[in-house]
This record gives sequence, structure tokens and C-alpha cells, in this order.
Amino acid sequence: MKETPLTKKVRENIPWLMTATFKQAITFYEVVFDEAKSEALKQLIARELGRNDRFFLLIHLLKRVDAVHPWLYARCREVEQNSDDHIDLWARGHYKSSIITYAGAIQEILKDPEISIGIFSHTRPIARSFLRQIKREFESNDLLKFLYPDVLYRDPQKDSPLWSEESGIVVKRKSNPKEATVESWGLVDGQPTGKHFKLRIYDDVVTRESVTTGEQILKTTEAWELSLNLSSRPPRQWIIGTRYHFADTYKTILDRGVVKARIYPATDSGTPDGKSVFLTEQEWENKKNESGPYITACQMLLNPIAGSEQDLKPDWIRTWEVRSLTLNVYIICDPADSKEKGTSNTAMAVIGMDSAHNKYLLDGACHKMNLKERWEMLKELHNKWTKEPGIQGVYVGYEKYGMQSDIQHFKEMMEIENYFFDIQEVSWTRDNINTKDDRIRRLVPDLSSWRFFFPYDGEPTKRQKEAKERGQDYLLSKPIKRVNHEKKVYNLVTWMLANEYMLFPATTNKDFLDVMSRIYDMEDYVIPGTYNESDTMPAVMED
Repeated sequence: MKETPLTKKVRENIPWLMTATFKQAITFYEVVFDEAKSEALKQLIARELGRNDRFFLLIHLLKRVDAVHPWLYARCREVEQNSDDHIDLWARGHYKSSIITYAGAIQEILKDPEISIGIFSHTRPIARSFLRQIKREFESNDLLKFLYPDVLYRDPQKDSPLWSEESGIVVKRKSNPKEATVESWGLVDGQPTGKHFKLRIYDDVVTRESVTTGEQILKTTEAWELSLNLSSRPPRQWIIGTRYHFADTYKTILDRGVVKARIYPATDSGTPDGKSVFLTEQEWENKKNESGPYITACQMLLNPIAGSEQDLKPDWIRTWEVRSLTLNVYIICDPADSKEKGTSNTAMAVIGMDSAHNKYLLDGACHKMNLKERWEMLKELHNKWTKEPGIQGVYVGYEKYGMQSDIQHFKEMMEIENYFFDIQEVSWTRDNINTKDDRIRRLVPDLSSWRFFFPYDGEPTKRQKEAKERGQDYLLSKPIKRVNHEKKVYNLVTWMLANEYMLFPATTNKDFLDVMSRIYDMEDYVIPGTYNESDTMPAVMED
């Protein structure tokens, strides 16, 4: 059918619809369909609107009348105008997947049947649930098939060359790429190889299971990074989700600034007492009562910090560029015997303390080591720091519970290698606090008052260049990089912050934090002398 004045009116009003209010859009739909005098004309109007108006597609063609709401209407308009390279973090139950993954993917296919879409979730079964919803719509929605016969098969299970949850689904298209029209994949349980999707949709990449440990968080983040290679050019991506933890993969994505964020908590103020933006007030009260403060903060307010019991705050993390000229150094070790997967790591921390009681993480390691490796690491650290200029004393502390099996070997090695140093037994804390969590919490006063500093790792700063010009390279901070039991290089500070600090106390990984806290149990806990007043002030990074 040729274009009529009415279909031309609809087409020309699409840009206006993108800015129209909820009531204006509803009125527009009513007017144009009332003006249409034939079913054929109504079908042309519906076909045009379905391809270009996501709200119309969702409520009229996909029959989701439950989505008729001003707030959801506003979200439809927002995402369809700026869909690519955004991360949409909306409160749980606020239709983000319905509007973006479900209706958005269908709209993309109706506009361009040559598209290939990869839906990625934390695990493949989650991704399949999104594919399943689209697949069923294309099978059972007769109106959709009638309006778009050039795209959708009348009987896709019979006529489509590929139609399964396992391998994906293919609509009518002229090309024959190896990628299906829509495929579903898990990030951490078997990504595809050799595929390049025109659009990657990430939905529920972060789940409760993906934040139980620091390793899980890093595994999810690394899997997301790996999946970035599964795109064609130009690369397109949509990211949709809900927060589960302060340090989750979504935080990494946000911090990198690779996509623009749209964050919509359940209330207008982002607080539990704010006004609900979509749920009824009674539904919101029920959600808060059922979920508890932490889940409410993560899932509904998209602010994991707000409801967490996180003891170690991100804004306490301070770095140093140039250390004080004079330090006393404490090398503390908490050994772990087994190198089996899932067992504790051997943690060694080298902490310097200046005359103002500022503490600097200077060196260390945290990975699985056997007895021989523990001796070699301990000796290496002692030898290195006794030779550093400005170090007035080096004191070694060893966790009591590893002393009995290790100390005899160490004494034998000292005799053989003619390298001797004292090792102090570190057992009960001075104040009889002996649970690991409570020992670690002793770091809070120094951390919160910015007297515990981590090495700066970045481009040389003005202070560092000045120190280097003075011939004091030895005062400059350096990244602490080690090779672990799997022969992989890791940055100790990066690893510790991601696996221990950011997750504490809700993590089983606490070995390095614990060994850091043991500085307070050293008998030789004394401050060094100072050459001048400036030596008492740490040269730290400016905000």
C-alpha cells in the first residue's frame, strides 16, 4: 500500500513522539487510529510505530499493558533515543529487562533483520531465559507476524533454518552469517569463540553468586573484558543490571567510564524514606520489610554502601608517592602450609613506620607457598630492606601458629647460608582480641585518619621527579608485583583491595589484612628518629 497522508503524518511525527509526554503519546495513538478508516491503514500505522516507538511496541504489539505507566514511558523514550554504550542500573522489578533486552532486541530485529545479537549473562541459563522470551514471542504473537511478514516466519519452528534455545534463532534475512539473529551465552561458563555480534546485550552479568568472593568478582570482570572481542564493527553494546556489591563488575565498568550511566533507584531521593518512583507506597514498604537493609540498598536503591556493614571505607584508601626519609620496617608473616586450591594464602607484609606513626605498605606477597618458598621470600624481604637507605631497623614477626613447623627449617637455612636475623613470635594480641575480624578492625583508626598509605602506581608525579633529581630514587613508591603459585603475575595492592579490603568483613579472604594488623602486636613497635620536621610528613597523593 502506498503512503497516505495519515501514514505520512505518523512517520513525520516520530521525532515529536520521542519528546511527547505520556498523556500526549496516548492521545496521539488514539487519534491516528480513529482517523484510520480501514484495517489495512491501521496495520501500516502499527507497523511504522512498532519499528520506531518502543513504548507502542511494548504495550500494543507485545501486549504488555502492565507497562502502561508514566515512569516506564519515560524510560522507554530515554533508552530508545540513546541506546548504545550505556549502562542501565535500575531498581529490581522496574522493567529494565522488559524495556531494553526484550522489547529493545525485538525492535532492533524488526528494523534490521540482518542484525546479530548476542545476549550475555553471568551464566548461560540466565541468558537463555531472555532468548526464550523473545523466541516465544516470535512463535506465538500472530499480530507481530502479520505486521512484519518480511521479517518473521509464520511457523518459525518449521521454516527457520535455526530455531532453538541452544543454538539461537534466525529470522528472515538475506545474508547468511555464522551468527544467529539472537544467541544467548554465559560470561563465566563458556563464551563462544570466533563470533562477532553486531549488538551485545549484557543483562544480569552480576548476580548474588558472582560477588561471594573477590575471586568471583575478578572472574566476572575478566570474563566481561574477554567478551568485548565478540563484536563486529562498529561495536555496539547495552549493559543492564542491578547492584549486588560495592566492588562488583558494574563498579569497574562505571569507574572506567567506557559507557554512560543511567541509574534509577526505587525512590526519587535514592534513600529508603524517599518517594517511590514506580511501585505503590504499600509495595515499597513491603519490599523494604521483606528484603532487609542490605538487599534494599543494593537491589532497590543501587547503593551497596548504604546498607552494608562494610567496615573499611573506600575513601580511606590513600597512596604515597615518596616515603619519609627515615623509617623502621616491620616484616610480618602469617604462613599457610597447603598449596591446595581453596586453602589460605601465606601473607607477608612489609610495613614502614615514620616518626609521626604514619605507616607505609612497602612490600609483601600473598599467595600459596611451600616451606622452601616461605624461607626464600622472608630472606629476600629482609635482605632487601636492611640495605635500603634511611631504614633504621628491620624487625621480623612470624605468626605463632606457623612457627613450630617453620622455625627449625629457618634456623637450618640460616646456618647453611650464613645469613642470620631474629624472628619474633607473634601470638596473642596485646589486648586479647583474637578473632581475625577484630584483629583487622584495629587498622580502622590509622586508615580512617589517613595514616596508613598504599604505594602509588601511575605516571611519575612532580614530587617523584623532584626526589629523583635529588638522587633519592629509593624513596619513590613502586607497584608491588609478585608471581603467585600459578606462575601468574599479580599486583599485590590491586589484588588485596579487590579481594579483601572492599569485601571485608563479608569475605573469606582476609589473610593480608590480618597480617597488616599484626604490626600492632610487634614487641619492637617503636618509632624511628628523624632528621628534620619535614621527614615526619608523608608525601601523599593529592585528591
